[in-house]
Parts: sequence; C-alpha cells; structure tokens
Amino acid sequence: MRSRRAKGGRLTRDDLDDLFNEYYPRIFNYLYYRTLDRALSDDLVGTVMLNIVRKFETFDPERGNLDAWVFRIARNTLFSHFRKSKTEVDIDAVPQSVFAYEDEDALDDKGEMVRGLLEVLTDDERELIYLKYWEELSNKEIAERLGLNASTVSTHLWRANNKMRKAMPDD
Repeated sequence: MRSRRAKGGRLTRDDLDDLFNEYYPRIFNYLYYRTLDRALSDDLVGTVMLNIVRKFETFDPERGNLDAWVFRIARNTLFSHFRKSKTEVDIDAVPQSVFAYEDEDALDDKGEMVRGLLEVLTDDERELIYLKYWEELSNKEIAERLGLNASTVSTHLWRANNKMRKAMPDD
C-alpha cells in the first residue's frame, strides 16, 4: 500500500480496508488472549483501530515496521484499559479457555493439556509464547514489538518453554 511507505501519508478508503482486513482479526486474538473476554476484546479492538487511523500520520517506517507499531498501539490500549478499570474480578466468572475457540467442545485432550501448560506461565510468558508460536514471529520481531532486545526474548522464551516442559504430565 503506497501510503504505508511514506511518513505522514494520508489513508485512502482502500488503505483503511486493507488495514482493517489485515489487523482486525490478529488484534482481536491478541486482546482476547490477554483478557479472555470476547465482548471486551471486540470493544478494545475498535479503539485500537480508531487509534491507528487517528495516529497513522505519526507512523515512521524508518523507526520500525508497521506491524510493530500497530501492536504497540494495541498493547498500550490494553494497558490503558486495565489501568482505568482496576476492578476486582470474580475468579469463577473468568472463562477457562486460553485461545479464542468458537466451539470449546471441540477441544480434545491435547487442547486441555496445552491450556494446563499455559496456566503455569505468567501473563508476560504467555504473551511471548503467543507471539512466537501463534503469530509465528521471530525473536527479533517479538523484541521490536515489545521493546526488548532479541537475546532477552530468547532467554524468556527458553525459560517459559522449560517451565512448561517441567509441568508436562508423565505418560
């Protein structure tokens, strides 16, 4: 898309369609993975998309890629929501699923095992695992998105994988 390449470029209707089609599902999954609430994720992704459009003129491809910039906005929107809402949550009201499956009954034993393994991780570790294996990003791409260096990402991923390995049931 032409306007993505130039700093301060104006978005056309086609650009908006492309941005929406490319990022809406990915941002929704990212937010759902962190909140485990479909309605909240849908609200937040709308806010993220609006912020992308409002701030697009500030995007500078020389400072980083569009993907990292978009997910930085998503992450900041999520953190802002959590800061504003600081409400207590009834633990029984939190859904058990970790991923945004349409049909929870479709989860097999392996899905249950994966969910159990993810539960031993911290939120930050789950985010790294999500970005590495769900989004299939390289450690460098993860580092750019999270504002870390690639060796730190590598170390944290190794520790998270090791933690899950230790939690694996013996068969």
